[in-house]
Formats: sequence, C-alpha cells, structure tokens
Amino acid sequence: MKRTAPWMMALVLLSSPALAADAGEPCGGLRFTGGRIETGRPLAPKGPETTACLQHVAEALKARPAIRSVTVAARLPDVERLEGQGLAVAKAAADVLVAAGLPRTRVSAVAPPSTPGEPGQLQLAYVERPAQPAVARVRAASGDVSAGPAPAELRPRTVGDALYTGELFDTGPAARAELVLADGSAVKVMEGSLVRLGSVELMANLRRKVELELLRGTVETAAAPGGEGSVFEVRTRGAVAGVRGTHFRVTAQEDGTHRLETLEGRVALIAKKGDLDVVGGYGSRAMPDSAPEPVRPLLVAPTLADPRGGTFRAAPRLSWWTVPGAKTYRVELARTADFAAGVQAYPSQGTELEVPGSREGKWFWRVLAVDGDGFVGFPSKIFAFDVRP
Repeated sequence: MKRTAPWMMALVLLSSPALAADAGEPCGGLRFTGGRIETGRPLAPKGPETTACLQHVAEALKARPAIRSVTVAARLPDVERLEGQGLAVAKAAADVLVAAGLPRTRVSAVAPPSTPGEPGQLQLAYVERPAQPAVARVRAASGDVSAGPAPAELRPRTVGDALYTGELFDTGPAARAELVLADGSAVKVMEGSLVRLGSVELMANLRRKVELELLRGTVETAAAPGGEGSVFEVRTRGAVAGVRGTHFRVTAQEDGTHRLETLEGRVALIAKKGDLDVVGGYGSRAMPDSAPEPVRPLLVAPTLADPRGGTFRAAPRLSWWTVPGAKTYRVELARTADFAAGVQAYPSQGTELEVPGSREGKWFWRVLAVDGDGFVGFPSKIFAFDVRP
C-alpha cells in the first residue's frame, strides 16, 4: 500500500460530533488537532455559511503563528471535479482565507478524489512548526514594528512578543525597537532597518554563539559577556562584525557599503578582502569587494548647553557646543532616558535646534555628532525638560 505524506493523512472528514454543541459559532465549533482543523459540522463547498466559517478559521490561524501553512481540500464527487472544477472550488475557499488576512504563501488548494457516496465538502489541514525556544523578545518598541518568516508575512509586533530563529524583524521609517536576546545581549534596531534573527546558542563555561544578519539600516548592540570561544556576529551582505567587546553599531547601506562604529571593547570587521580590529572609540567601513578602510577616531560626545532641566510653557530651544570635525548633528528626544523606543531624531547643521510640534510633558534629549562620511560619534550626556502650557 502506498504511504501518504503526513499532511495528506490529515485530509479526513472534519465534522466532529464532539463539537456539535457549539452551534452558535460560524463553524459550529473549531478545534486544531493532529494536523487537522475540525469543525462542528461538515463544511459545504461554498455558500455564505462556508464563507463565514472560513473567515473564522483565518482569525484562529492568525492567532497561531507556529502554524506554517494550511491546505484547503475540495472533496467533490467525480462529476463535480472534472475539468478543474474541484480545484477551482478549493482555490475559491483559499481566496477567502487570504482575503481574511492570511499570507497567500501560507495557503494552498488541492482537489483529491472523494469517497464514493459521500457529499461534497471542504476539508482543512495544517502544518505546524516544531516547538522551539525564542531567541529574542521585544523589550521596547515604537512606531511600525513587525516580524515574520518572510517579507510577505510580516505582522505587527509589540512589547513582550517572542521572536524565533530565521524570522525577519522590521522597523518602519519612524520606528525603533530594542530586542533582548536569549543570552542577555541587547540590540537596538534603528528606524528603517531589517534584521534576520539567526541562532542564539548557550553552551558550557559561559560560551555562546549569536548570529544576526543586517539586511538594511542600523543596529546598536550591547553584547553580554561571554566565556572563551564565544562568538557574536552581525553579518551584512559583504562583511561580518564579530564582537570581541561589548558595544558597537553596524550600518548596512543600500549600495553595499557597511559601516562599523565601536563604542566600547573590540570588534573584528571581516570583509571579502581582509579584516580589521576596531577598538572602542574608532570606526571603519568597507565598500563592496574591498578591504576595510583604516580605522578613524569617532567624534567626541557633544557638550550640551541648554536646557539642562527646568519647566517651560513651550518647547525650549536646544543648544550645545561645537564638536571639531562634525558636519552635522543628530538631536534625539524621547520620553524615557534609555532611548530604546519612541525616539524622535532631528538633523541640525548648527548647534541649535527649534524643536517642532507640541511637546507637553517630560522629554529627555541628547546630541550625537556626525562626520562628513556619516560616522556617528559618542552620544552626549542626557538632560531633561518639562513642558507645561
């Protein structure tokens, strides 16, 4: 006897007498068990009740991110499935699931033969990802933050959500987030960034192995201490930043250039044509298919002038002292002093900034100097002010 693939074995009669009591629900009850989606009453090939049930199923599937795919099977009598009619019915049901919010890449349709004498009906089966530990959690987030196994499957994420190996994490143009990894490291994902989460392995003697892939944008990482032989890598398209210290930023630009700024410790910048150790207080970059440039000192932290505190009826003008070598400045405001999320950043050519918009409440602010090649220096001290109209 020919053996059937596991997901095909799940395509069995889905009506369940045990669920019949839930007649008030769109499907008469719903249960996920052993790869099958069981409904309390048979699911007709089409009709308003079928559409309502499929929409209910879609909502249940969206609440189960571990389910990787769902298959809609239209089991129709032979006379009704000839010339592609059966597959057309299955595809129409799959379209209802997609219209209700499931990614099309997760939904498929088939039209297997029916059992002689049985009426036509739809059946649903699913494939679930094996249980795996989370490699990261969202500690802080603001703006449009999403994650998923593929670009078409990105879904909103919020504080406390778990993230898994292989998932993409995306921040929108005005969004920012901080992730805490399973080894205790912290990763700030700046606005407009896309990161693929790799493995996070914890081994004996405090050894650890952490891998992240930066597809675009900037991440700032504070790596947790690790034992001898530990590996913490942030990969871009053309290089690897391998941590031999604790605190650094990596930026992946659209033209393939990547930039490293080491704030503390030592980071190995590994490119296709050479590698370079970049110690705290220095930066380097590598163009596509090139060796890393010689290290350069990062610009020092600006000294803030005013305000250093106080309460104001309107947002005060922010000012700071000039940093030699700075071409521009990045002024950041946030509601919390860790600047992990909700950060509003403004470029400034000079050493003053009129903050736009209404600013009622308490604000923390800091300034970073940026050189002519885009290297960002050390952040200033943090001061706060209150606005009470």
